[in-house]
Amino acid sequence: MGNPTIRTVTDAAALTRLYTDILEPSFPPSELVTRDDFVEGGTSGSFDVLAAQDDDGYLGAIVGERFGNGYLVDWLAVNGARRGGGTGSALITAGVTRWIAEPGIDLVLAEIERPDLFEPHPKYGDPARRLAFYHRLGATLLDLPYYQPPISEGLPRVRNLLLIVLAARDDAPPPRTLNLDETAAVRTMLHAAMGPLEEGDAETSQVYAAVDSPSGVRLLSLTDYTLVPVLDQGL
Repeated sequence: MGNPTIRTVTDAAALTRLYTDILEPSFPPSELVTRDDFVEGGTSGSFDVLAAQDDDGYLGAIVGERFGNGYLVDWLAVNGARRGGGTGSALITAGVTRWIAEPGIDLVLAEIERPDLFEPHPKYGDPARRLAFYHRLGATLLDLPYYQPPISEGLPRVRNLLLIVLAARDDAPPPRTLNLDETAAVRTMLHAAMGPLEEGDAETSQVYAAVDSPSGVRLLSLTDYTLVPVLDQGL
């Protein structure tokens, strides 16, 4: 078994294998695009895909997507047999270092489940352990209610996720208020993902009202996640 390497993946056949071997076993269908959409996104460049690989095959992957002056980590996954060996941390470091260095990028964001609202899953992992993992890596938290929009038509929203900050060009620690550029990055990502506000959509209204609050969006320690409001219409 050789030392793992991390490199970008843009080849359709490699993206297909990465999806089948790493991503598909790691996420429920409500949180993952189809294989064809993933391959198209990876080959076109709308998804920036980095994979860790050794002589035995793929160990894990991190996938980022740019929205204006921010990046969102769409997926991070490690082969179940190799979890706990540092591959996840190495992938995050590689992805964050790559994306925050791009001209005009102010934030790198990711989504995680709230440990107080999501139960551990034997296949998809423990939200409390995941939060502790990101806390050790120095991630912080947006004081903002959030849901993941439906990945594909007919699928539900994944409500009451946490929107965390993996890197910021302004490295001032929490608690603080996001600056104007950081707020713009969050707003652009939310509007691109959630679309225009439709009449009667209380959840999206709550998210947009929070990001547009005159008092600004607070950056918190990840351990303060229970301070983040939940969406009015629950899970």
